[in-house]
Amino acid sequence: MSFLNHLIKNKFKEDSRWIVKYGKNNIIREVKLLFNPVEYKQLNKNNREIYSQNQLIKILQNDKEKRSS
Repeated sequence: MSFLNHLIKNKFKEDSRWIVKYGKNNIIREVKLLFNPVEYKQLNKNNREIYSQNQLIKILQNDKEKRSS
């Protein structure tokens, strides 16, 4: 089962937040679940966007379409 399918089928806690790291050609390299989004935001120097589960699903679907074309 792919990670995208796992996210779609399973519901995480409402306050779960994620970050996405990109590699070459703006394709997703890594996805991380944040345990303390508030602390991460304060200490993060890269100003990465923090996403909810539904936002992450949309991002992963778009990435999947990029890879297949």
